Amino acid sequence: MSAMAKVCEDLALVERFCRGDDSAFDRIVEQHSAAVAALANRLLGWPRDVDDVVQDVFVAALVGLKKFRGDSSLRTWLVTITVNQCRRHRFRRLRRLRLVTPPDARAAESREPDGDRTAMDQETFARVRRAIRALPQKYREVIALKYLEGLEVNEICALLGVTSNALQVRLNRARNRLREQLGDLLEDQS
Repeated sequence: MSAMAKVCEDLALVERFCRGDDSAFDRIVEQHSAAVAALANRLLGWPRDVDDVVQDVFVAALVGLKKFRGDSSLRTWLVTITVNQCRRHRFRRLRRLRLVTPPDARAAESREPDGDRTAMDQETFARVRRAIRALPQKYREVIALKYLEGLEVNEICALLGVTSNALQVRLNRARNRLREQLGDLLEDQS
C-alpha cells in the first residue's frame, strides 16, 4: 500500500470513528500498535514497560481522536502521543526508583543479562542498543525518530517543539556521543 493510500485509509478510519463506529478505532490500534510499541521500546530504554506505554498511548488517542484535525498524518499524531507518554512514563519510573530502590539495586537493574552471545552481529547490535539507551532522553528521542523511525527533520521539529537548529545540535551531539562509545566499531568497518 502506498504512503498516500495509507494516509487516506487512516483519515477514513478517523471519520468513521467520529461518526460512532467503534470498530474503526480497533482497526487503528491493529494497524499502528506494532509501530507504537517499537518506538516506545526505542525511547524508553527498558522493554518491560512498553506494553503499559502502548496502552497509555491508545487510551490518549481514544480520548483525543475526535479532536484530531488531520493537520498531520495519523502516524505522526500517534508518534507525538508516544513521545509524550514515554516522557511521562520515564519521569514517573525514575521518580519511583529514586524513592524506593537502593542505589546497588538500581545499578543491577540497568545491566542487561549477558547470556551466551557468540555471533559478532548479536554482540554489535546489543552494544549499539546499549549505547543508544545510555544517551540522555533528548538525544535518544532524536536518534530514534530520525534514524529508526525515518521521520523528516520538519516532522521531528514539530513533534518535539524545537527549531531545526536545535534539532541539528541534538543530532550532532547524539552522533558524537555514539561515535565516542562505538568508535572501535567504526574503525573495524573501514
